Amino acid sequence: MQFKVLVEYSNRLRKTSSRNDKVGIVVDFLGRLTQREAAIGVCYISGKIRQGKLNIAWKGLSELINAAQQRKRAPNFVEIDRYLQKTKAARGKEKVRILWPLFARLNKIERKYLVALIFGEVQQGAGEGVVKLAIARFFDLKDEEIERAYLKQPDIAELFSYLLERGKGSIEGLGIRLFSPVKPMLAQIADSIDDVFDEYDDFSLEYKLDGVRIQVHRKGEKVRIFSRHLRDITAHFPELVNATRTLPVKRLILDGEAIGIDDRGRPVPFQILARRTTRKKDIGEMQKKIPVLPQFFDVLYIDGEDLTRQTYKERLKALKDLVRNKKYLTDRKMPLSKKDARDFYETSLKQGNEGVMLKLHDSEYRPGKRGKLWFKIKHVHTIDCVILAAEWGHGRRHGWLSNLHLGVLDETRSKYLMVGKTFKGLTDKMLAWLTDNLPKYKVHEDRWTVYVKPKVVVEIAFNEVQKSPRYESGVALRFARVKRIRDDKKPGEINTILDLDKLKRMGISEL
Repeated sequence: MQFKVLVEYSNRLRKTSSRNDKVGIVVDFLGRLTQREAAIGVCYISGKIRQGKLNIAWKGLSELINAAQQRKRAPNFVEIDRYLQKTKAARGKEKVRILWPLFARLNKIERKYLVALIFGEVQQGAGEGVVKLAIARFFDLKDEEIERAYLKQPDIAELFSYLLERGKGSIEGLGIRLFSPVKPMLAQIADSIDDVFDEYDDFSLEYKLDGVRIQVHRKGEKVRIFSRHLRDITAHFPELVNATRTLPVKRLILDGEAIGIDDRGRPVPFQILARRTTRKKDIGEMQKKIPVLPQFFDVLYIDGEDLTRQTYKERLKALKDLVRNKKYLTDRKMPLSKKDARDFYETSLKQGNEGVMLKLHDSEYRPGKRGKLWFKIKHVHTIDCVILAAEWGHGRRHGWLSNLHLGVLDETRSKYLMVGKTFKGLTDKMLAWLTDNLPKYKVHEDRWTVYVKPKVVVEIAFNEVQKSPRYESGVALRFARVKRIRDDKKPGEINTILDLDKLKRMGISEL
């Protein structure tokens, strides 16, 4: 399939707001893919490339966009994939040189689309979720069938290729496999211990750690470690490999968190630990500077047995039998009262953790799912911000101003500094109000964003403050979400950057 066909389908997706229609368009696209280009095409229609990040500077890509066009045959998916694979392995300016002949065979619109694809910024209101639904419709699969298949093969591009080659009946042959990571189970945010305690009574609490989510696979002496995004990060954590090899079984898959610890044994902030995942050289030196400890909290597979259908309580027993060294296990408690739960939560915070996780004892392990089975309860702060801009939504929020650009006052209270963006927490009523009222304060707009005068105040809940070179303020709110629109407050009365500095001094930040 030629690349221009993909662009045509993407434009069709962008022009419709109906989820059902989007699925139909993707089904039509899937029907045109050959076996050879199946996995590539599914990635492209999902708005991404198979190679992940290519680490090309924007300056180089802008040069490619403006390259002289050559009258040559338009490239197909397989050819483009080869170019991108070569680019992934290259360094520096060599990346641009490799891509030059490819871009020369594309027109201006196709070039811009390929750049958006490389950066993962395709705006069409259809991502992996829509494509997964389309794959189910294409093969006439029930919801539970596609979900079960997705559990075993969370790469939807490879899943489609597998089913296209072997047929829908091959789903039964899919199984959880060593060194083929599954998406981690996710937790839903809960406002407080009391809220969840009032609704559920058979659960355990675990420390909510501020580390790197890890999925550890072992077969004999071979160990591989994957991130929450299924990236292989084994080389960054040799001590975790050694710790896994001490366990008394030869084949296993564990879920957990890697935490960095200081010289007092307390967890270090995530941004410090993150240096371990970005450093490619001097790993041994980084081990000394930022020691890492595994904190396992779940087990998915032991010696050929898939445990994901077992309950959390059953998996927890298996985990404790497997991991005898308690320092490798996440601290947990089955509270008898709200006071027990609150005390455990406060202890977790005092020890430098983010809060607690609450897990129902009868919950199966559901990869990639966020439902009312696991909950995360973190320390929440609120500040008042002004809206500096809002982006037009897509998908269900098509036609509404949604993603908000947030600002606080500087220390002189004379200038507004951006401290993040959020679309979370907005109700349909809020979205309607913002869409009706923000344009009244419009300064200018582009294709996606309406920039406004700082007139509308919103109360923002957030968990932490982190460094951010992206904003002039130098900081960003982590896990920001809108609590309410404050029509009772004037822009000059909102919080300042000094308030965020105060949180830093209180230790409620990642600065």
